[in-house]
Amino acid sequence: MKVLLVTGQLAVETVVIYAKQSQVETEVAALKIAVAAFLTPQTIIDGLKGKPLLGFNIILTPGLLRGDTIAITKAVGIPTFKGPRYAADLPPVLDMLCEVELSTTTPADELLQEKLTAKALAEIEKVENQRDTLLQKPGNMLVGNVAVGKDFPLRVLAEIVDAALMDKEAVQETARRFALAGADFIDVGMVAGESQPEKAAQMIHWVKEVTDLPVSIDSLNPEEIKAAVQAGAQIVLSADAGNLEAIAPYVKDVTVVVIPTNQNIGYIPKTAKGRVQFLKETITKAQSLGVNRILADLIVDPQEILESFIAFKEFAQQNPEVPLFVGISNVTELFDVDSVGLNAVLTRLSAEIGGGILLATEKSVKAKGTVAEEVTAAKMMFLAKKRGSVPKDLGIDLLILKDKRVHEAPYDRRIEIDAKVVIVAPEKVEPAPLDCLGAFRIFIDRSSSMIVAVHYALLNPNKPVNIIKGKTAGVVYAKILTMGLVSKLDHAAYLGSELAKAEIALRTDKSYLQDSSCF
Repeated sequence: MKVLLVTGQLAVETVVIYAKQSQVETEVAALKIAVAAFLTPQTIIDGLKGKPLLGFNIILTPGLLRGDTIAITKAVGIPTFKGPRYAADLPPVLDMLCEVELSTTTPADELLQEKLTAKALAEIEKVENQRDTLLQKPGNMLVGNVAVGKDFPLRVLAEIVDAALMDKEAVQETARRFALAGADFIDVGMVAGESQPEKAAQMIHWVKEVTDLPVSIDSLNPEEIKAAVQAGAQIVLSADAGNLEAIAPYVKDVTVVVIPTNQNIGYIPKTAKGRVQFLKETITKAQSLGVNRILADLIVDPQEILESFIAFKEFAQQNPEVPLFVGISNVTELFDVDSVGLNAVLTRLSAEIGGGILLATEKSVKAKGTVAEEVTAAKMMFLAKKRGSVPKDLGIDLLILKDKRVHEAPYDRRIEIDAKVVIVAPEKVEPAPLDCLGAFRIFIDRSSSMIVAVHYALLNPNKPVNIIKGKTAGVVYAKILTMGLVSKLDHAAYLGSELAKAEIALRTDKSYLQDSSCF
């Protein structure tokens, strides 16, 4: 196969460099337009006139080309499709030409990503469809209606921390949000040192009203555990040497997470070996009391992470039939580090020790998004383990603030030769005079994941006239313009800047404050 790559003058060197990274034979046609994104189907048709095209099987245009490439196909007689938007994505697109059905309207990199994602999800779905067979193997079990164990992707239990201090609306909104993020279980967190069995039962009912996911109770208090199980809780977090005898009569038909502690006397072994031994003893006691649906939690200590995972690994090697519960949010919540990378690494470690369920909490502001991050990380690590690879090029990723490849167009200073170049010194910009059509306050509605522009008339700044809501800065800005709510260029520029900041804050879970920097 021989491919003609059409581009503009400024990008030709970059396109040549990336095209050489593929085994596919290519040739680059640099048309007489500086910026590739400014090309149109007609300018490409005109630019290819008189060029020798014999021998080419496919023509790829820039992915940012406006319009449909079918007109080019008709004009030159060679199938023409949109290539990737960024030259850096040329190698994988070229290498998969025989596997991806290209489009005349959609950039090739989008199609490639869709194909890779679909392939990854299909691999996981194939395993899920073998659930009944895999559940017969040691180390796997059914928790509620969810298959858990080393032959399945890690499952995510999302805890509503301190749920006992929240009202019904807050509990249910959080449960819905966690379910939407992909959690497999919803956990109701009680308050340590208190006994509120009626509240425990009530909250289990509240959560079950808004989701079909299995619900768990996070408490060591026997009365709270009893009430929650009677209300329909299917998992108990946790049993230890201190409460086991008291809760055993009530938890024989549910799944119990057993930990190597005795909270009644404040005891927890300090070494990995000590935790493994004490947990084995506690599980043996639980089994003697008729508690057999057990998950083992060696406890992830944020001050002794390595020692904690050594304990998990040693326990798993000695007790392969017992699935593991790994509380990685113990670390995420207590590190002043962006959660996404931390959650990915901790999930990888959890996969390596054969973990079954991950704990996800979002108590602190910096941990917001942890549930979704762990859900994605769990899929990534399962695929990597299944394929015998590193978690790279899987079709699923957690790249949020950084790119896998350099996509920005390099700045070519040659364009400055005939242009007036103005270098602006950093200085505080003075506020522009108010727009006679009104002013805007910009907010983020986190409950609906929308950007909100609240429009006030100058004569009545206390009562909004219009409220425009949308998922992106572009759609909100466009609606403001079509409604005729802006009359000044500086006001329009200001709005565009603020709406863009709001979208960045919405997508990254950063705080948004109008007239303040996001970073």
